[in-house]
Amino acid sequence: MTIGSTQALAPELTNEFHFNYSRSRADSTFTLDNFGGAVPPPDSLLYPSGSPQNSNFVFYPGSGLEFITGKLGDNLQQQINVTDNASRIIGAHQMKFGLDYRRLNPENRFAPYQVQYIFESLSNVLANTAPEAYIASRTPSTLIFANWSLFAQDTWKAARTLTITYGLRWEYNAAPSTPNGTLPLTVTQVDDFATMTLAPSGTPLWHPQRDDFAPRLGLAWQLLPNLVFRAGAGIFYDLGYSAVADGASAFPFVQLKNILNTSFPLSATQAAPPPFTTTPPVNYLAVVDPNHVLPRTYEWNAAVERAFGKADVLTVTYLGAAGRKLMRQDVYIAPNPEFTGEFDLMRNDADSSYNALQVQYRHRFSHGLQTLLSYTLAHSIDDASSDAYFVNLPASDAPLSDERGSSDYDIRQTFSGAVSYNIPAPGSGIWKTIFGNWSTDSIVYARSAPPVNVVTGLDPFNTEVLSGAYGAVRPNLVPGVPLWIADSNVAGGREINPAAFTIPAGAVQGDLGRNALRGFGATEVDLTLRRQFKLRERLALQARADLFNIFNHPNFGSPINYFSSPQFGQSTQMLGASLGSGGQNGGLNPLYQIGGPRSAQLSLKLVF
Repeated sequence: MTIGSTQALAPELTNEFHFNYSRSRADSTFTLDNFGGAVPPPDSLLYPSGSPQNSNFVFYPGSGLEFITGKLGDNLQQQINVTDNASRIIGAHQMKFGLDYRRLNPENRFAPYQVQYIFESLSNVLANTAPEAYIASRTPSTLIFANWSLFAQDTWKAARTLTITYGLRWEYNAAPSTPNGTLPLTVTQVDDFATMTLAPSGTPLWHPQRDDFAPRLGLAWQLLPNLVFRAGAGIFYDLGYSAVADGASAFPFVQLKNILNTSFPLSATQAAPPPFTTTPPVNYLAVVDPNHVLPRTYEWNAAVERAFGKADVLTVTYLGAAGRKLMRQDVYIAPNPEFTGEFDLMRNDADSSYNALQVQYRHRFSHGLQTLLSYTLAHSIDDASSDAYFVNLPASDAPLSDERGSSDYDIRQTFSGAVSYNIPAPGSGIWKTIFGNWSTDSIVYARSAPPVNVVTGLDPFNTEVLSGAYGAVRPNLVPGVPLWIADSNVAGGREINPAAFTIPAGAVQGDLGRNALRGFGATEVDLTLRRQFKLRERLALQARADLFNIFNHPNFGSPINYFSSPQFGQSTQMLGASLGSGGQNGGLNPLYQIGGPRSAQLSLKLVF
């Protein structure tokens, strides 16, 4: 719900006010069904007597299979957002002042009780021998995130051909708080794991700064009647939260009990939920460096725009950005005797840089034709491409400089073109009735290949999570051996050559750089044919056919990047499917993006 008000306080003074309240709830429940003749066991067999409502049962028979039943979670997110902007004109100055306040209130409601049986193999299932079982009890938690912003801006018409915009923004992003005293635990320091201990309950996760100012400057200068120069620069702050909410689902809100060499079902004593405690040892903790500061990005750009005639415009732009003190998350296992399980650490340990040359040509609608062509030559470099997931290297085992390379999402070259054309109709008669009011649109897209980060898939650092595609170890490069080999039997006609790499001995990093290889590029042409039928003066019907990937050009996802896969080096998915499946699984729905096979969509639209 949003309520807004605009007030004209004076001829030269206006004010805009908005208040928003948003509420979003997400829950997930698993149910065992009778598909294929299966017989789901009753809850009385799965859960111990007296277990809480909305409990969760997980059964791992091995080979990647899992059977889950019960409530997984029921989470709630509430937001309050207040903005107010005042604008005033004084001579050649258009001044604007404003504030922006946002309060997020996420409530974490995982299943209060969970039992997991890990059999690891079918033979263990048949023998009813479970090498491991876990019991988890969870306590719900609530966090509050508050963000304040104030800004002042002036657009100054310094001369007839020169406009200067300058301003200052102040950001204050508070550390999470809690309305009921259930603040996630943190640690005393993260500089020396050997002496790191739990901080007292209620200790703030960090102490936010109050001096995060972000200046902005921009100008537009008309050098000639058909030539304009634009430039700008500014500092932009991130929220700096990363995956800090993970702390609400860690110790002490989650208590774990590990049972070795047992059977199904557990005894009542074994299945009893572990009690709530804040006393170490800590089985899982997610913290932010107590010396945390807001990540920031420095951006700058310059552009020249030239008009040719009344319909054509060419723009050439240089754009640069430097990310500093960016968030990075690392995982450690049992860093000292007080922390016996997984320890996730988020801190300002990442940097990035981006440089791009952008060229754009626009042909405004003229004689039934409209065109937009864009080309970008760019390079994005960083030492961690995500602030909320583990990079492929534990921080303590190699210098961060070894990870600097092309970003996971680095695309060097991109071209896109869009053309719309109203097809001329015959002069008169039946031919005009049949062939009149037809139009066509086309989009052409092509880009170079994204990076591939080749890893061994092994986990010599014993992190328990950095294996397979997320492996922490890259291989050594074999000199003189080609990185790719041709193979007409695999997607794209080529695969990464496993003979070009060797596995390092021990818990060391190989000499192959991060994201050193490139996968497959992408090309697609879409075409639309449409016709307008005028029914009345203010009523029309539009019929259209949209053809996606009209030439059915195959586009492939990145090849499998880890040695332990039998399909290492091969692409196993079309590009559209490799980008995700949408919905709760994340990513993009393959039906509504590039990278899939040729498809058609027919539609009717009533325009009134």
